[in-house]
Amino acid sequence: MKYAGFTILLGILLSTLVAGSVLAADQSQWKAVTPKPKVIQKIRMAAFLDENFGVAGGAGDVGKAHYTLDGGQTWTVADSSGG
Repeated sequence: MKYAGFTILLGILLSTLVAGSVLAADQSQWKAVTPKPKVIQKIRMAAFLDENFGVAGGAGDVGKAHYTLDGGQTWTVADSSGG
């Protein structure tokens, strides 16, 4: 009876973690993709907001920002790019 409170709390914590894991696994919101961007220069990062709009940042001295509106089929240099 000395550790009854701890045991109850641990049981609640573990059941919450298991329930959260099951719910998170059921909602497959993330999907790993490895697209080959059609940007000529080397890129440092690329990120997509949805399946169509994405941005890519260049690497090195000539690094420029590019954006796409068609899921990476074509890329346009951003006018406000700092490179």
